[in-house]
Amino acid sequence: MNVPVFNAINGVAQVNRTLDEIMILFSNYSPLFFVAALTALYLYGVYRKDKLFRYAAADALAITLMSLFLGFVIGIFYYEPRPFVTDHVNLLTPHAPDASFPSDHSLGTMSIALGINNSYKVFGAILIILSLLVGVSRVYVGVHYPMDVLGSYLIVLVVNFTYRRLLCEKIRGLYSKAEEYLLKRIKRI
Repeated sequence: MNVPVFNAINGVAQVNRTLDEIMILFSNYSPLFFVAALTALYLYGVYRKDKLFRYAAADALAITLMSLFLGFVIGIFYYEPRPFVTDHVNLLTPHAPDASFPSDHSLGTMSIALGINNSYKVFGAILIILSLLVGVSRVYVGVHYPMDVLGSYLIVLVVNFTYRRLLCEKIRGLYSKAEEYLLKRIKRI
């Protein structure tokens, strides 16, 4: 099922130049948008003096770091070659022939999306939709199989669930103490 779905999505590549350019742009640069959204949420919380916005940003960052770390560990023990390594595909963007599973772009964008969605449903829902499009774009440009993307989303769901149940209050407490300490240091300057 992985290869036929990959072929259906990637097979559309190199048919419409405009669509190809959009998918390349989305695939390569959307993580920057997600980081900018996370940064904007945090800075908005600073501007509004609203700790809840800053907590949401800290939560999303923690979930992202944990998901990416888990993805890194999985990549050490399980190697899945990228589609362009084993098959002739429509490769639209150059990429190193490293492990295909899990997709770092999918891990990172969905982690930020779900982390924000935990506190801000509308903003989070928009980011979730965009993250799903990131996943499709990674398959479209030929650098991931669909299961790389879906597996990444599953990892994020598990990390998000675990974070919310076991770690959220602890991380927020640490964040609050660190913020208080830094603000005291800044006021002395």
